[in-house]
Amino acid sequence: MVAPQYFPRIIAAQIDGRTQNIRYRQNQFHRLQSALVQHVDQIKDALLTDSGHAPEEVRAEICLALKELRTHYASLDLSKDLEEEYRVAHGKDNRDCKRGAGIVYIVPCTHTMFFSVISALSAALAAGNCIILELTKNTMALPALLKKILPPALDADTFAVSEERPDGSFLDQVIIIDQNDGRGLVSRQTISSPSTARTIAVVDRTADVPAAAEALVAARFTFGGRSPYSPDVVLVQEFVMKEFMEAVLQRSSKYLGGQNGEARQAVVNPRRTSAGASLLDAAYKDAGARVLVSGSEWGVVEVLDRKSPLLQRKVAEKVLVVHPVTSLDDAIDLSASRGTLAATYAFAAPASAKYLTQFIDSYISWVNHVPTDMLIGPAYPTNLPPSPETRYSALSLQVPRPQVITPTSNAALAQLLLSSQKNSTWNQVWTESLAPLPALGQRAGKKIGFFEQGIITGGVILLFSLTATVSTMGFYGFHAIKRLRA
Repeated sequence: MVAPQYFPRIIAAQIDGRTQNIRYRQNQFHRLQSALVQHVDQIKDALLTDSGHAPEEVRAEICLALKELRTHYASLDLSKDLEEEYRVAHGKDNRDCKRGAGIVYIVPCTHTMFFSVISALSAALAAGNCIILELTKNTMALPALLKKILPPALDADTFAVSEERPDGSFLDQVIIIDQNDGRGLVSRQTISSPSTARTIAVVDRTADVPAAAEALVAARFTFGGRSPYSPDVVLVQEFVMKEFMEAVLQRSSKYLGGQNGEARQAVVNPRRTSAGASLLDAAYKDAGARVLVSGSEWGVVEVLDRKSPLLQRKVAEKVLVVHPVTSLDDAIDLSASRGTLAATYAFAAPASAKYLTQFIDSYISWVNHVPTDMLIGPAYPTNLPPSPETRYSALSLQVPRPQVITPTSNAALAQLLLSSQKNSTWNQVWTESLAPLPALGQRAGKKIGFFEQGIITGGVILLFSLTATVSTMGFYGFHAIKRLRA
């Protein structure tokens, strides 16, 4: 293990606070962006070698990574920073004052690794932190290349690459960005992405079925099917199952046929992340499943048996698993048995989508679309609200340090209450504290809830039955008396 003394320059830079200077951060961004652009062809080649992704997929990863860097750089506003810095000197409160949290330790995932590294690195840099990037020794081309590019580009006092995991005493002093579900990491401050939590899609009978099929096929088959947001299983309302499967098979050929599909799989297969036999191999042996179409390391599988282990797996291959459900409630119950999901895709009419996303427990839900950019990089951290513009928010890597001049109204109130002198104001405050809360503003008896509706419905049925019984008895009684008199 690496002792804390391994990073003395990083610890010294954290103490002297040089990364809090906005000009320093801007200069670091320029040096970083220049180095990445200068080596972009080498980066592209490394990504093609490591992943086996199509050239267009690699270009998308690089472009989105550089966009993350550019977006974080644009958030650095010198004039605003100076205005906030001198608020106290001008007699104003600086309640939103914040600074970098200190040292950020980044553990990147291997899926679209370039984006994963740059998205975390640029967020930590924009927030004003010292940074340590973990790049362990392996056979991948990109980590070795990044070790050559990044250290010369960035300040050695505030950035370092670690080839080994530091010990727990050091990790307790830093914020960890862990893109691998926290496996093997113990720290008091960890921003963790759910890499093993499952992603489920639901296609209701009210959905635009062809559009749903196209979006989900793309989500499953692009980037080797290894994104944490690729759907692990698609739950389809049985009424539209036939239409959905026809649409899936039609659109699969776009991603799997010919040179862009079959040939590419031969490259992807050596780095397949799933352990043991592939999911497709398991599907052929599973009596509760049937392979509808397949090729070299890709396929579409329909699972009929809910006890099948195929419905329990986190899929990291180009295999689309489909399972029929009878209703929205059936889909919700089945999803609930999988624990908290990484994401839910709900393809349905707005009211049905609202119902699904309200009762399926997942870290994030998307309605009637798959955000293609989210297939690149790590999943959103589970313990932070998602940022719409970047994968990581710089605010999540900062700590608040407010500077307050003006006493609050509560401070004045506390001072008054602690005073030994009781006056009219004191009595008024005491009386207001004991006053009842404001009324609900709901008129009594005007709103009928679920249970009230059930009681009323039951009462109406009972009353109808009673009326029918009395009427029938009266009819026959009347005719019986009439016959007796005759």
